[in-house]
This record gives sequence, structure tokens and C-alpha cells, in this order.
Amino acid sequence: MRITLLFLTISIGLSANGQNLHHQMLSAQGASKVLSNGTYVSQTIGQQSVIGNYTQDGKTYGQGYQQGVWSKYIQSTTNNPITLIVYPNPFISSINFQFSQPIKALIHIELFDIRGRVVFQTDQQPSENTLTLEIPNIASSNYLVKLSTPNYTYYSQILKQE
Repeated sequence: MRITLLFLTISIGLSANGQNLHHQMLSAQGASKVLSNGTYVSQTIGQQSVIGNYTQDGKTYGQGYQQGVWSKYIQSTTNNPITLIVYPNPFISSINFQFSQPIKALIHIELFDIRGRVVFQTDQQPSENTLTLEIPNIASSNYLVKLSTPNYTYYSQILKQE
């Protein structure tokens, strides 16, 4: 009787502790493909839910934790003749964007949250080849920043920490 009670107590305790990992997932690989009907499918091995983004009635919807859309934007800036270094990243209240050459044009800055919403935007003139941006009043999270000039557009992922 005591052994059965001990086993039951341990089993219940292990079952209760097992619930702590409810929304965590690991994945090792995945793929993306455009089907013959034009549907874009993105999947990750080990992810237990449907993921992806789609547009309907002018709105873009996303599901899951893959952020493949950001990587496409960031990849698009690799062909710019002027390169960009972002520091410190992660940042607390200010972040610097250093260009490989001076930028003389006004830069339009847009900051997007992980859902694609614009959470901050401004226009700013860089000093020589560096643009320092003060953004202390946003939540700690990952953001996509878009820097636009008349001749170039740059995207970078930044991390705000407190």
C-alpha cells in the first residue's frame, strides 16, 4: 500500500511539473516552397502548428513563430554600395547606424514590431556617416528598422533591452 501511494504521489508530481513546458518548441530544419497554384508554404520540422503569412483584403496575416519575411527584407540590402553597421545591438535607449560613406540626404526611419506594425517613425539627418537614434520609450523586444533615403533603403533587425 505504501509503495503504491508513493508511486502515485511521484507520478502526480511529475505530471504537474511536466506542464511547465507547454508552449516551448525546438526545431532543427525546415523548408519553404511555392506550390503550382501560387500558395507559399513554409514549415519547420518539430513545430507542431501551422505557420505562415498570407494577405487577404489588403491585410497580411501571420501564424507561428517563423519570421522569414524579415530575412527577405534584410537580404535585399546586401546589394547596396554603401554598407551599414548597427551598434550597440542590443541597445537600451539609443542605437547607432554607421554607414561606410557619408549620407547627405535626410533619412526616413521606421521601426516595426514583430507583428509588422509601425511603432516609431521619424526623419533625421545623419552626422557625417553616423545616425544616432534615441528610442527609450519602446518595449523590450525584437524590431525591424527601415532606413530610407532617396537612393537607398536599409533594413536591420535590432533588439531593445531594458
